[in-house]
Amino acid sequence: MTARPRRPGQHVCPIGPCTTQVADRLLMCGPHWAKVPVPVQRDVYAAYRGGAGLGSDELLAAQVAAIRSVYRALGLAEEV
Repeated sequence: MTARPRRPGQHVCPIGPCTTQVADRLLMCGPHWAKVPVPVQRDVYAAYRGGAGLGSDELLAAQVAAIRSVYRALGLAEEV
């Protein structure tokens, strides 16, 4: 499978085989985000702070927790 070229302002959903392009302001595609437990979603939003938290250790930790929660929900090996 050939990877899709990255579009400006977008990235590919970080969940395993998903190739959905999502806006840079989003962590992952909608169907995968829906699998993230609400408390973990809140942690991501709180750490993001409307973009002010970009690059922070807090945001990175929240994003990793969100991605891992999706892998667990799907029964996939974590790729984080």
